[in-house]
Amino acid sequence: MFTTLAEVAIEDFDQFLRVFSDAGFQARRRHGSQGAEAFRVAEDAKAAVVLIDWKDRESFDGFVADMEVKATMRSGSATRPPKFTFIERAGRFDA
Repeated sequence: MFTTLAEVAIEDFDQFLRVFSDAGFQARRRHGSQGAEAFRVAEDAKAAVVLIDWKDRESFDGFVADMEVKATMRSGSATRPPKFTFIERAGRFDA
């Protein structure tokens, strides 16, 4: 599995979430996404953070190269391309 953390500059969180959960879901699935979580940034109404699990790096590369994906992101109120960071889960712990 290959995981990305995306920092997204947005105009409207509700619009972002609508598109992320519908057209964005379709685009991610088409490119091998295995799941995603979206977060609102509490101190910044113009920002969102997203974790996306991918089948592999090639799936992610295909996603970011897809011109239709870029249009979908714009329709979700993104004001610029997301900043992607590649991460690896190191553990999950209770409290």
